[in-house]
Amino acid sequence: MWKISIRSPGLSSSQKLQQKRPRRCRQASRQWQRPCLGSCSLAWGPLADVNHLFFEEPEPGDMIEIFHIGYKDWAIYVGDGYVIHLAPPNQFPRIGSSNMFMFLSGKAVVTKEPLWRAAWGCLRRVNNRLDHKFRPRPVNQIISSAKEMVGDTKTYEVIFDNSERFATNLRYGWPRCKMSGQDPIPGDMIEIRRPVYKHWVIYVGDGLVVHVTTTGSGSSGNHPCIMVEVKCERLQDVVGNDGYSVNNYLDNKYRPRPTNKIVNLAKKKIGETWRYNLLISNCEHFATEMRYGRPKSKQSKNAMAFMGLSMAVPLALVI
Repeated sequence: MWKISIRSPGLSSSQKLQQKRPRRCRQASRQWQRPCLGSCSLAWGPLADVNHLFFEEPEPGDMIEIFHIGYKDWAIYVGDGYVIHLAPPNQFPRIGSSNMFMFLSGKAVVTKEPLWRAAWGCLRRVNNRLDHKFRPRPVNQIISSAKEMVGDTKTYEVIFDNSERFATNLRYGWPRCKMSGQDPIPGDMIEIRRPVYKHWVIYVGDGLVVHVTTTGSGSSGNHPCIMVEVKCERLQDVVGNDGYSVNNYLDNKYRPRPTNKIVNLAKKKIGETWRYNLLISNCEHFATEMRYGRPKSKQSKNAMAFMGLSMAVPLALVI
């Protein structure tokens, strides 16, 4: 008599093994498949923000903040997975992620090594913490200056001459170039101080800016719930007699798009209609969306907070 065996389609050998395992074993297996903080990215549920914060891929010239046990180390990313930072002198052993000998000796050596080795399995993140205040040096200057220091012995003090100051000086130079007092470069957000509000524009070069403005009205853009036009105008014409400054205030929180993408995207918007709303779609939303890909507005938050307070006070009096 012939025996006919029917193989169920679509099940691999590993899937069959999972079916044979007890329920408790299958649950344990799924738990072990979850990525760990030290090696992989987290991309599910409430941990998505952790993924963005701690696992953003660095770019050359970035400052890297490394969370060692009991202290923070700072490094400059120079590309190809390498960083340059302060490490203990060679005569002292490095115990795991601890740089205790660097603290005790008061000496440190400028070292180039893979990022994974500098981090020793600890959490790390890109943190160009002063980009919203100071203009970073060109990337090639940051990297060349860092490489020239490799092998040098530095004085190390926990409060003054520490790794954070080392990385900060490499990225921003000394003396610092304050952002607000600098001439704009393409891709910059410019804050124009009107009498009762602030108007925001994107600088695209050659003295021109792109912004949302009331159709045919010059450059106010301050009327809520109306259809406005995206225009390209001379910066001086938009500013008029008001003060202005470069203010890329979210650069320390979000990575800006590449300059050419900011400029090209802004120029593509010229002539389009923009539905203007003071709270959810104002000139600041437009500028931040062009620069970061995220529509954000401090003015709208302040306005909503004021509206909430205005409603709360009469209610409290009635109660």
